[in-house]
Amino acid sequence: MPPQTSPEGDYAPVPRQGWWSRNWKWAVPVGCLGLVGSCFCFAALAVGWGYSSIKDMGAYTDAITEAQEDPHVQKALGGTFKAGFPSNTSVSSVNGRTHAEFVVPLDGPKADGTLHAVADKNGGAWTFRTLYVQVQDGQRIDLLDTGDAPEESPDEVPDEEVPHELEPHPSEPPAQKKPSGDHDIEL
Repeated sequence: MPPQTSPEGDYAPVPRQGWWSRNWKWAVPVGCLGLVGSCFCFAALAVGWGYSSIKDMGAYTDAITEAQEDPHVQKALGGTFKAGFPSNTSVSSVNGRTHAEFVVPLDGPKADGTLHAVADKNGGAWTFRTLYVQVQDGQRIDLLDTGDAPEESPDEVPDEEVPHELEPHPSEPPAQKKPSGDHDIEL
């Protein structure tokens, strides 16, 4: 007669594995993706905060307004344009004086350009030291150039208004250059 066996067989019960042993195959990728996603969200929040602080800064809005109102920029870019995300941005404040430098891409219907600005604020309004639009075809439009002719000082009188008796008369003709290799100046 065959030997008697138990209904469970001759096997001892296997001890139950821990949670990590049973779930590590999905926990590791989910944890890594969660960490990468958290870093991405933190970076996006930091960039968004920086972008909104630049857009709310008076220098940015003043520079964009100057560019939008300039007829040369409108002609070069083809009318109204969209201001893009500022880059190469630097803002610092020391003893109540704020200095800002930034570059803003401009997207127009006819052409694209880049707005370059350097501004200082000492108390009230922003003062631009540099403000120009570089169009992609190489044209540079200076937004600080008012286009006015330089004013004449009151001491200067145009040549056509100088009376003949006041014109200087040289007592001697100007020195002639000698044809030889001698380079002495005669007085």
